[in-house]
Amino acid sequence: MQTIIVLKQMIVLFVLMVVGYGCYKLTWLDQNSYAKLSKIVVNVFNPMLIINGVVGQAAGNDMKKILLNLAMVGIYFALLVILSFPLVKLLGLKAPTESLYRMMLIFSNVGFMGIPVISSVYGEGIVLYIAFYILGYNFLLYTYGIHLAAISVSDENVSKKEKDSSLKLILNPGVIACIIAIIIFAANIPVPGPAAALVSYLGEPAVPMSMILIGASMAQQDWKKLFNDKKIYFFLAIRLLLIPIAAALIIGQLSLDVQIAGLFILMLAMPVGSIVVLLATDRGADETCCTRGSVLSTLFSVITIPIIALFLP
Repeated sequence: MQTIIVLKQMIVLFVLMVVGYGCYKLTWLDQNSYAKLSKIVVNVFNPMLIINGVVGQAAGNDMKKILLNLAMVGIYFALLVILSFPLVKLLGLKAPTESLYRMMLIFSNVGFMGIPVISSVYGEGIVLYIAFYILGYNFLLYTYGIHLAAISVSDENVSKKEKDSSLKLILNPGVIACIIAIIIFAANIPVPGPAAALVSYLGEPAVPMSMILIGASMAQQDWKKLFNDKKIYFFLAIRLLLIPIAAALIIGQLSLDVQIAGLFILMLAMPVGSIVVLLATDRGADETCCTRGSVLSTLFSVITIPIIALFLP
């Protein structure tokens, strides 16, 4: 049943990506409007969707569930960071490419793809637990992620100035929304009707706009160049199938909360985050490698995520 739900959701998301692809090819969207709409989605719609996920919900007896989820978030990122080292060796990668592949393994699309896919299985209430992943993601991205992008260009460590600026970037609207959502939920803070309606209205466009923009991003790529790297296919097979299936088989032997376990498994199945491309570009790294990983993994995830859903507890 869960597999059918996920498959239907992935078909809907794929059609939305096709719409975005078509809009860009028809020049209804250009690079300038794409960039501006991306900022609105990242800084307005997605944060409101996170807050909307906890409006009207009470913490009740879910504190144990929250603590379990927090532990799973720590395991999630620790696992990916640790696995990134043997993976680049297995693929025979050398500097500077190995750092970019490590970035692609660690930083998946937990927001744009994670929220719509996982909420379709477990309902909007799961967004609160996704918020913890987004918090950890942002902290790691703007510290360790920037370090990986920097060493892919130079063997020197990230300068103190870069570290200071990266720490400032952590406090972005998405992280602030996660913190607000957790406070509202944990403290059972009532949200007035008009405020709840406003948050709902602003959060609803997040999913369709996110997928349309991913489609528009795909329309900007040179498809001939995307398919000429054989190593990326081995990487994506490990990233999108082997790791989440292995995790599902292990977790299936444990007596964990079904939602928290399923969330962990599906998060491992998410495609490479598009933010990796932006980070590589900003640091002067080889963004074509990250673009290839992001676009192809998003495309393949339409098939691989429903496969992973077969292994959900």
